[in-house]
Amino acid sequence: MPRPMIWNDPPKEEYPAVRVYAQKMKNTIMAAHDSILAARVKQTRDVNRRRRASPFEKGDLVYLSTKNLSLPKGLARKLVPKFIGPYRITEDFKNNSYRIALPPNLKRRGIHDVFHSSLLRIHIPNDDRLFPGRLDSQVMELEDQEEEWSVDKIISHTGTGKDSTFEVLWKSGD
Repeated sequence: MPRPMIWNDPPKEEYPAVRVYAQKMKNTIMAAHDSILAARVKQTRDVNRRRRASPFEKGDLVYLSTKNLSLPKGLARKLVPKFIGPYRITEDFKNNSYRIALPPNLKRRGIHDVFHSSLLRIHIPNDDRLFPGRLDSQVMELEDQEEEWSVDKIISHTGTGKDSTFEVLWKSGD
């Protein structure tokens, strides 16, 4: 805040231009302050127009957005599902943040188990008549693939199509 422009009661005719300038500056500062308050009120009204109460409660099953998650190497971001889960809510912090019971493979990857409600979607179970016997592991596997081997280079190949045979040099050296 600027210092107030007040001096110790000089006579009105002593500094007329300074008095006019000080009053003009005071009016300008008051108008700027009023504009800031009006902008805050308008922004609050506009934001609260679309804001909804969070539909989640402790114990609900939710899907988790993969937008900010670190995923295993070799998976293209655009081919990974947008949401994974369902996971159970274990704690509601009453500020649109929830603690989720994550599986050990996501915890090992260093993913914290508290998420904002904007990253969660309510779980609606599948209709088993439409999708009989479908498991979530069939849709997406986010675990580390320790059974996979990395290829260093393909040395040679013979045949075409289904009859192809490749000689491969693995990164492990075999």
